[in-house]
Amino acid sequence: MAKFSSVQIEEINAIIKEIEAKIKEHVEIGAKDKPVLAGLLQANKVAGTPEHFKCKREYSDTIVSYFVKEKGLTKNRFSSNFQSSIFLL
Repeated sequence: MAKFSSVQIEEINAIIKEIEAKIKEHVEIGAKDKPVLAGLLQANKVAGTPEHFKCKREYSDTIVSYFVKEKGLTKNRFSSNFQSSIFLL
């Protein structure tokens, strides 16, 4: 687990709060760059429009892990570590 300073923790908590406001039932969470995710969704014929949240690359894995472990969300199969965007699908 990465060690974060108090400023970084505040930034992570702000992103978590923003994402929590948009969570609905049966939603999946993941981290992937916007253009790459758009291509993957189109190539795999996945229905739905993802909602993106900007974050720093070093925070993405921590935020996704929080929602998977603490909130019980499903991690999307296209999710990767160290990405510049978190998405809900």
